[in-house]
Amino acid sequence: MHSAAPLPHLDLTEAQWRLLARLAEGSVPDPSDRSAFVEALALDGLDADLARDDLPTLRWMKLVDLADGSLALTDLGAAVHFRALYESSQERLAEIACLADMREAVAPHFARAVRRMADGSCSLPEALAGMDECD
Repeated sequence: MHSAAPLPHLDLTEAQWRLLARLAEGSVPDPSDRSAFVEALALDGLDADLARDDLPTLRWMKLVDLADGSLALTDLGAAVHFRALYESSQERLAEIACLADMREAVAPHFARAVRRMADGSCSLPEALAGMDECD
């Protein structure tokens, strides 16, 4: 088994991240079909002109590609998008665990249940059951 090259960390604009997120849901029409492209992006509140301006950079980075009349994520683009989503979820869970730590003196059973859920050591039903047993 060969080891894959590490996934690069990329410094993208908010608009570029939003376009990657939209393309993770599915391809959109080729930007040369302006009305279809604008309509597809407008459904998600994206600016088609800004997206069109970002395309040369995103294509150069090999994150998106035009094929068969549509704009789609490449495998690298999908990996970069989902890694960013994963990292932001991890950050959010860490913040939730920190909030639980700060409120432990007020609600210790609740704080422990939240921390256990955030670190993945229990499910919501298990956390609720654990809190009920302590009350």
